[in-house]
Amino acid sequence: MNIKSLLLGSAAALAAVSGAQAADAIVAAEPEPMEYVRVCDAFGTGYFYIPGTETCLKIGGYVRFQVDGRSDFDLDGVTVQQGGYRTNTRGQVVVEAKNDTEYGTLASKITLRANNNSSNNSFYLEETYFQLGGLRVGQFYNYFDNGLPGETVLSDGGPGLGGGGLGGDTLNNSVRYTYDAGSFSVYGQVDAFNSAAGYKTDNYVLGIDPVTGDPILTDNRDEIGINGVITGKFGGVTVDFFAGYDFDAEEAAFASTLTAAIGPGSLGVFAAYSTGANRYFDASEWTIGAEYAIKVTDKFSIAPGVQYWDNIAYVDGDFDGGDAWRVGVTADYKITTNLAAKATINYTDVDNGAVDGDRWDGFLRLQRSF
Repeated sequence: MNIKSLLLGSAAALAAVSGAQAADAIVAAEPEPMEYVRVCDAFGTGYFYIPGTETCLKIGGYVRFQVDGRSDFDLDGVTVQQGGYRTNTRGQVVVEAKNDTEYGTLASKITLRANNNSSNNSFYLEETYFQLGGLRVGQFYNYFDNGLPGETVLSDGGPGLGGGGLGGDTLNNSVRYTYDAGSFSVYGQVDAFNSAAGYKTDNYVLGIDPVTGDPILTDNRDEIGINGVITGKFGGVTVDFFAGYDFDAEEAAFASTLTAAIGPGSLGVFAAYSTGANRYFDASEWTIGAEYAIKVTDKFSIAPGVQYWDNIAYVDGDFDGGDAWRVGVTADYKITTNLAAKATINYTDVDNGAVDGDRWDGFLRLQRSF
């Protein structure tokens, strides 16, 4: 074997080995980019971006256990007895979504609520709507559900007698537009009521009963109400004025709430007047109530309150005599982060002009929020 043959053979062997190694080489694919959930702080705490979008999502709610008690009748609303109590467990989930648009913030809210108590079990859609800028459309609460810090003043109802309190419709399918200038805001709203709630001025004829020949009537149809609120903030004082008109009942309601930081706590005053029973306010011709929320410690606060109603009897379409008053106290205690207790006890005295009655009522509540 000469030198030339040896060199050629070595070169061929190296080429074969190199080719085999190239064929066996493994090329790792580049990993796909991973998108982590990002915190969205544009709309407050608790929001995060939905992956792949610029929409911010927030999930919250609470779990509540509550024991209600009354001295005058069973809380199932059917059995009349000397006193009664009821236990209730509630779960609520709220999903909110927001993103910026050229027309302002586009927001939506879905509220799912379930109750389990001695009277019934229920699962239903609570306050749910979407909002673009100042325009809100959907099912949401009106002014009379706002209330004061305690549980004594009944802004959405009245003292009642025997069967419990009266109250207008506070949750309806509605359209609202709000103008907010910071220290001053105003909104106008149109509500669709289900006239099965009462106060109908006439009946709708479905047809004729084939057996009796009588007209078949129903009051289950939508009626319209309009309302508006003007709110002003002056330092530590906030005052608003509500006016609403129920076209079905052809009656109006007016109300005002004032809150002010005074001394060690906050004073809240509520007043309402109704020209006649309607879906906004039907408890009496007029009422006034006040509560004073005192922050005793960082964890404990109390709110004593008092309320008076005049002309609570409703006869032949008009308020006709009687009055009522109510006094009580509410205590709130923050057990730990996101876990709180609330207790209230109230005494109500009712004289509707024909029958006198009084009662004690209250509840004890534990609530875990998230």
